[in-house]
Amino acid sequence: MNKRSMRSFSLGLLVSTALIGASYYASPPAAPTEAEIKTFLKQHGLVAVAKEEYDRLRSAQPNAAPKAASKQMSEPSGQTVYVYRLVIQKGDTPETFARELEEAGIVQSARAFNDYLEQHGLTRSIRPGVYNVRSDMDYAAIGRLIAEP
Repeated sequence: MNKRSMRSFSLGLLVSTALIGASYYASPPAAPTEAEIKTFLKQHGLVAVAKEEYDRLRSAQPNAAPKAASKQMSEPSGQTVYVYRLVIQKGDTPETFARELEEAGIVQSARAFNDYLEQHGLTRSIRPGVYNVRSDMDYAAIGRLIAEP
């Protein structure tokens, strides 16, 4: 091969790569499968509801909301909510602050909370910082608070 044919070959490779890349990035992304959607909903603690049922629930909600709000204001709840200041430093393990939350009465079981974090893939995305955690928060709410989205 001489110099000219080598350049022509290289130019052909470059042009074909550019055309393939342009067609790949210009095409719309594939729609997610039903299994992927179910997995996403499960990971984020969400539920899929039919539009008709959603509309029915939505139309029933404004009527029920004022009654619930007035009931809450007139009757104080008997449950005490504790607030704990959780400090997570760089290098802290989930077991460490899960035990801390259990001792403070925020979570029922450090092991169960740690298992929740592992099961939902949050152990590697925990951010160091200071967080106000309440005893009325569930594992999902605490996980959303301390982990990167």
